Amino acid sequence: MEDDKENKVETIVKIAILIWSAALLTLSYWEPPSGKKIVDFDPTFIASIFSASTASLGLSIGKKGNNNAPSQSPTIPNKDTKK
Repeated sequence: MEDDKENKVETIVKIAILIWSAALLTLSYWEPPSGKKIVDFDPTFIASIFSASTASLGLSIGKKGNNNAPSQSPTIPNKDTKK
């Protein structure tokens, strides 16, 4: 019973951090019609908190790449290679 209560509190805290970081990220990019930003800061740290909180909840945010394309390693010429 106590473990269930702790899990609920942990989940509530994670969701609160997720909402807080999402709100700050939204405000950092949103510019109202007046032209003056509400908050002005580098959102990199908040974005990392947002990513970590989504991962802790088991969510995955990002593009799904096309894994059907063959992988090619780049060719790096050296001094012995003729062009």
